[in-house]
Amino acid sequence: MKRIQALITLFAVCVFLAAAAAVFADVPPDPGYKRVSLSIIVEPVDDLSDYRFFLKSGFDLKEYTLKKGEKVTMPSMGGGALYRNGKLLAVPKASLAGLDETPSGDRLNPMQKAIADGTVPGTITLIEHAFIRDVRAAEAKDLKDPEYRLEKDGEKGIKAVLVSGGKVKNMTGGTTDPYYSTEPKPPAFWATVAGGSLLTLAMIFFGVYALRRTRAGAGNVGSLAK
Repeated sequence: MKRIQALITLFAVCVFLAAAAAVFADVPPDPGYKRVSLSIIVEPVDDLSDYRFFLKSGFDLKEYTLKKGEKVTMPSMGGGALYRNGKLLAVPKASLAGLDETPSGDRLNPMQKAIADGTVPGTITLIEHAFIRDVRAAEAKDLKDPEYRLEKDGEKGIKAVLVSGGKVKNMTGGTTDPYYSTEPKPPAFWATVAGGSLLTLAMIFFGVYALRRTRAGAGNVGSLAK
């Protein structure tokens, strides 16, 4: 029974590692497409000092200080599929009162974790942005970082208005997915998929082999002790 439990645990670990590899990895763009990186440019046109602003992407959360009339550029916080997308959040300062900002040794402090988890009342999602996207090569040269105007809004509190840039989306084959194309995949794509699958299987077989060797060794020691 214990052996079966150990094998199940090992299998679960291998599946988790394979899933993690898929999240962090990125496949090359299809033929005829180019991968581009786009930052966010924002400029407040009103006094928004009642809010604090955070960029959430992947496992990270970064605060930006925004002042009226000053443009701020927000680039991607990492590479790979995990950091392809991000959100700009506006959080009322009053809602953050009492939340602990002391570093806890974890990736995020308690206040940051509450913001990332979406549990802070009044949080506004201003922008949902694809930092990395695949577009047709002919369109890539005309693609520019999107610029947003941040202003007060009677209904939401704050809103972001797109001023320029960032209008080209990767929509192919009738899909509305703005990040990947749906063209037939090149050999490099399938090589990446096959490589990841083989790596996962190799890890599973190695784990089973190591477990059997360990148990066999323990059995031999027990026999000698008798």
